[in-house]
Amino acid sequence: MTAQVRVGVQAIVRSGDRVLLGLRANVFGHGTWGLPGGHLEIGESLADAACRELEEETGVRALAARVVCVTDPDPAANHHMQIGVEILDHVGEIQVREPDRCERWEFWPVDALPDPLFVGSVEVLRKIRGGELLPS
Repeated sequence: MTAQVRVGVQAIVRSGDRVLLGLRANVFGHGTWGLPGGHLEIGESLADAACRELEEETGVRALAARVVCVTDPDPAANHHMQIGVEILDHVGEIQVREPDRCERWEFWPVDALPDPLFVGSVEVLRKIRGGELLPS
């Protein structure tokens, strides 16, 4: 059986120099910290997928978003390529909407991220820390 590349989307929500991460529970990457996100669905744009996942997971509704980075498919992350989508504006209060998948949400300084990080978020976060985001 041949591995297939899958597309994941990662929502980047910032508060100053901090970024929103959730502590994963009972799913792939249990016990690691990751960006809100999930899989691209048929017919969705990358930004729409990230906005949908953000709202499903946190209750926050994105008002504006843009694709800012793309990672290469990673065998350690089940051959996913991850698309980082920066949430430029949003409304609502962050809450745990999927307690069976996420214990809590916290903002972390970009230069002092928690350990361990979710394998699917590592490269997106590295690009954020390194200032390697696509221009707007």
